[in-house]
Amino acid sequence: MKRFFLTLFVLVTVSFSISGKGKPAVVAVVVDPATYAAIPSDVDAFVASMEQVGKRGLCVVDSWNHPDSIRAELRLLYEKEGLEGAILVGNIPIPMIRDAHHLTTAFKMNPKQPWEKSSVPSDRLYDDFDLRFDYLKRDADRPLLHYYSLRADSPQVIHCDIWTSRIKPPQIPGQTATEAIAQYLRKAVQAKKAPRTPIRHVLHFAGRSYNSDAFQARIDERWALQEQFPQLGTQHGTGIDFVNFNHDKVVRTRLLQLLSLDRYELAILHHHGEPDEQLLSGASPASMPRELLGAAQTYFRNKIRDARDPEATKQRYMQEYNLPESFFADSPEKAVADSTYYAEMNLYIPDLYGYTSNARVILLDACFNGSFNNDDYIAGYYLFNPGGTMVVKANTVNTLQDTWTNELLGLLDAGAAVGNWAKGQLTLESHLLGDASWRFADNSPKYDIDRALTARRGDNRFWRKLLGCGVTDLEALAIKQLDANGAITAQELLAIERDNPKAVLRLEAFMTLKRRADNNLTEAIRLGLEDDYELLQRLAALTAAVNGDPALKPDIERLLADPAVTHRVDFQLKGGKEAWFPTDRTLKEYQALADPETPFKQKRSTVSAQRNACNPYCVEPMLAWFKTCDDVQMRTDIAETLGWYRYSYKKTEILQACRALLDTEPEPAVRNELQKTIRRLTDL
Repeated sequence: MKRFFLTLFVLVTVSFSISGKGKPAVVAVVVDPATYAAIPSDVDAFVASMEQVGKRGLCVVDSWNHPDSIRAELRLLYEKEGLEGAILVGNIPIPMIRDAHHLTTAFKMNPKQPWEKSSVPSDRLYDDFDLRFDYLKRDADRPLLHYYSLRADSPQVIHCDIWTSRIKPPQIPGQTATEAIAQYLRKAVQAKKAPRTPIRHVLHFAGRSYNSDAFQARIDERWALQEQFPQLGTQHGTGIDFVNFNHDKVVRTRLLQLLSLDRYELAILHHHGEPDEQLLSGASPASMPRELLGAAQTYFRNKIRDARDPEATKQRYMQEYNLPESFFADSPEKAVADSTYYAEMNLYIPDLYGYTSNARVILLDACFNGSFNNDDYIAGYYLFNPGGTMVVKANTVNTLQDTWTNELLGLLDAGAAVGNWAKGQLTLESHLLGDASWRFADNSPKYDIDRALTARRGDNRFWRKLLGCGVTDLEALAIKQLDANGAITAQELLAIERDNPKAVLRLEAFMTLKRRADNNLTEAIRLGLEDDYELLQRLAALTAAVNGDPALKPDIERLLADPAVTHRVDFQLKGGKEAWFPTDRTLKEYQALADPETPFKQKRSTVSAQRNACNPYCVEPMLAWFKTCDDVQMRTDIAETLGWYRYSYKKTEILQACRALLDTEPEPAVRNELQKTIRRLTDL
């Protein structure tokens, strides 16, 4: 063990090395001074435990207490020491990112809202060194929060250089934050001393109203998981367990029991969420008359209680549904029963007090569950308990339902550290919590994927060899790495999407072509719309809606009329069909942008809606209004909205227009947004 002290205690470094061939990857453990002073032996032991997973631990004690300084140190370690990842322990400053909604999957809050709400808590400042930010301020009330604006001259896509994870406890009753951290570090050290185990059991949960409750989505996800983990269900003592939200009247009890079992290496939970809540169940389906009546009464009672004018609301229901007043009878006892009934549908923070979680890695595919910017947040309770959970992946703000949550998940089966798996899938809002150096046993040891992800990124010969290895997610990784290196053609990708028998590889090819967003995207969308894999067809339908190429109209028309189209694909098709079948009302709304008599508020709403819709029919009206509008903020908003047309068949036209507008635009704010949009439309 070595300790190096720099002047004025700016940095303390504790370095642990391992013997063996090759230089091991470095993991930095960044800890705040108070935590390190309170539990130095626990922190040092945790740093040393990196040896158990084939890495070299390095401890950085943060005495700057500023994100810029931490980022500079991590970047230096990346350049000089081959830093692979960083684990942020305790009260490490939290970057709050503004003007970067396009780097999230769904977050589009009005920036005029309070900054704490309209910014995205994100450690991408720490792990993507190419992104460029302007420092704005420190939060006056919560000094751990630091606000940043994404610059126009920054890349407008995320490519993480290292991975990061947080060890930051929630407010556990009867336990200080330092005690919680010490307990977690000790269990992480002990877990690494044990022999690494393979992935043998996976839990798959689907919550209420997620992906439209589409069973085909659930079925096909299991199919894909079977491709990613082919041993599950084919070897004795392995399997994938699926639980749907309506398995029980109150499913949370079953879910908690399952997660507490020492059975699951991996748990994938799809549901909605809040910082303090996991939304799991819905009102139980009723079939008998008495149940139907009871459900209706409960519904109406709650509607009346929540109404501004309860009596008027009750009278309206009586008249509308021809019901007697006695049907709506209420009482304090019924109010308590109704409240309890609805509360039992979901999981709340107090439900996890004293709970023990054992699934080693948990993916919370939900909004807000991972909002570590709050003093208390629900994801933390799955880590900070005596159980075996090592890592949780969760989101700090809202997230899109239609994403590929499980992309490359099979890399965990090939011995990749959780951080190395997640690094390529991180959005602005997605984060790892816990010890992301955690690794399962390697089912593909001949390739040493964990090391290859850092040491062989540019080795195209290696990735070409891997492309034909027969292991699904290693081949998918090869596609992604060859694309990052500019070493795979669009024709190869289209051939994989069209002909490969594995659904996961067809989807990886499609997502790669989508990221490129060039003139091959239309064909990639068409192939995706014809695919039997529900998620690929669904993501192709979603992409088609924001692409709008007239050449896709026959495909959209055919699918809209196809009775076999699955629920969620149909949802996306209908949501985006105005790109090909605009209504008179919609066209009039767009044309009204040029009419000086149209209320300004209405015009603003029309423009704002295109951040989601990206309707091609609105492009020319927006550009025309930009040229005549004298409101600087509105011109800025139009420029920002045009940046969402990244996948549109009109992208080239928009780029040319934005470059021409930039040449003559006098206002700095508008020029800044035009520059950002140009980069958004061109960055890969």
